[in-house]
Order: sequence, then structure tokens, then C-alpha cells
Amino acid sequence: MAIVGNFSSLSELRKLVISEMIAGVIEEVIEVGQLLPVMPIVQLNSRSLIYNRENVLPSAAWYDIHQQIPWKADVTLTQKEVWLKRAIRQDILDEFVMQTYQDPNDYRTEIMKSLIKGVMRTIEDTLVYGSGSTEASIEFDGLDKLISIADGDDFTSATNLQSKDMGGSTSPVTFRELRRLVNAVRPRASILLMTRTMRDTLAAVAFEKGIVLSSANVIATSTHTPDQFGKMVDFFDGIPIVISDYLLQENDNTGGKDSGNDSGMSSIYGIRFGPIVDGGLSLVVGGTTGGTPFFKMKEIPDLEDYDAGGIRLTAYATCALGSTRALGRIHSIDEDGTIVG
Repeated sequence: MAIVGNFSSLSELRKLVISEMIAGVIEEVIEVGQLLPVMPIVQLNSRSLIYNRENVLPSAAWYDIHQQIPWKADVTLTQKEVWLKRAIRQDILDEFVMQTYQDPNDYRTEIMKSLIKGVMRTIEDTLVYGSGSTEASIEFDGLDKLISIADGDDFTSATNLQSKDMGGSTSPVTFRELRRLVNAVRPRASILLMTRTMRDTLAAVAFEKGIVLSSANVIATSTHTPDQFGKMVDFFDGIPIVISDYLLQENDNTGGKDSGNDSGMSSIYGIRFGPIVDGGLSLVVGGTTGGTPFFKMKEIPDLEDYDAGGIRLTAYATCALGSTRALGRIHSIDEDGTIVG
């Protein structure tokens, strides 16, 4: 038994002191989404948004002197409609706890911080893997559903102009296919979105095999430079490479989250942000969503039969892709395979 002086044991001494607690909750779930901050916002004062895409364009013909010129009527449009969806989370605020549990943490403040982070995570995940293209759906379509994929996609009209099937779990991406992805997004992609592992694989090639890359300038260039905050940002052919921790390992040729997140395959997206009328990808919001703060917060003062109130966070949002050419994808990539030209 330790001799602590005067007191019979260390446990007796501990009765006279208390530990200090650092206020707040230290983050352990640290994720990078990066889509919400960069997406342009369209404010909607309706339940849904309708827009039209070109389908069949008019064409002219060449005619000889005195040749009869026929009247034409062949133009068609493709109409799209997206509906606002609701992301909601509400928690009870116990009145007794709010009044008495205040040192060193403020109970209400910590709940609010947790709520905001939780709802943000839900929206970022839905922006990638959301599934809901009808009014009855509870979610909206994310990137995974906004572009259809299938076995044999090859950036061609015969397969899929906007998608490339890289080949599966033993088929790494190539710089040629990355360049074709850049070409598929018209007129030019705003970002290339990929997993952290895929970005690290590309960065390793850029740093460790710079001579090989520099000799491949005809195909593409891979560079890095600081952003406005001094953080290094990778580029491919001048397009920023953005990572998302919500972009996970996927199923071969069908996309969607792999149930065990261990398929070894992922996708790279080329995305052009911009106003819907200009064909870009936008976040459509309704009500007070999208302002400062982003969410609508409602205090519920009293819950019947409880000494408690409540707090609710709500976001009304959906995703709208103006033109199909604003989104491209390479899928079924072996994300840590050796990259070649």
C-alpha cells in the first residue's frame, strides 16, 4: 500500500480532490464531404422544379433551284422534374438536465452541435448514394443514380456517352481513361470526385514517377498547388481533385455501396457545377434551407407528460442535374492498382 502521508490510503486522499474536464466533445468521426460547400444553390418556392432538356434538334437540308422545300416539325424535348425532400432529426431536451448539468458543458449546446453534424452527414451521403426519382420517394437521386452504369460502358453513344466500365477488381484506372472522362463532361468539369485511396494512388504516381508523367503530357498532366487557405490541392489536367469520405467501395457494374465496403472497386466522377439553366449540377432547396444557418431549427417548448422540450433540425433539399453532359463517371475501378498510361 502506498504511503501518502496523513491519510490511510490513496482513495481517502482522492475524496479531497476532483478531476478537471475539458469542455466540449472531441471529434472522432472526422469525414470530408466537400460537395455541399461547393454546390450552387437554387431557392425553390414550390414542391417541385421542372426543366426541359434538348432531345431532337432541328436540322436543315440543301436544296436545288426551284426544288420544293418541305415544312418540318420534328423537335422534341425531355422534361425532368425533381421534388424537394426532407431530412429531419429531433431530440428531447430534458428540462432538469438543462437546468442542472451546466459545468463544464452546456447540455443544449452539445446536443445542437451533434444534431447539425448528424444531419450534414446524412445530406452528404445522400448527395452520393441517394435513391429516389419520384414524388413518392423519401430521398432524392444522388450521383450514383443520376448517371446509369452497366457492363461494357465505354464513353460512346452505342454504350453510354457519360460512363466507362473500367473492368472490375483487377482493372486500375489509366490516364487515357481519365482524359476521356474529362472530355465526356461538357464543356468542362468543375471537379474530379474520388475516394481518398484513389487520390492517394494518383498522388503517388505524380510524386514518385514524375518523369513518366511529364513524358505523358500529350495525354494529361497531374499537378498539385496550394488553395486559398494554403492546403495542397491535387489537379488532373487543370481540374481540382476532390475527395469524399462518403464515396465508398462499390459493386461491380451496378454501383451503390458495397455491403462490406471491401470490394476494392470505386468510381471517379467528373462534375460540372452551375445553374440548372446552363446545364450544371445544383442543390435545390426550399423554405429557409440554405441560408445562414443552413437548417431550419424549431424549438418545441413542452412535451406532454414530460418535464422536457425538444429541438428539431430540418432541411428541404434535392439535387438537380441540368444536362446529362454535366456528369461523367468511370466505374468498377481497382482503386489501388498500378496506374499506367
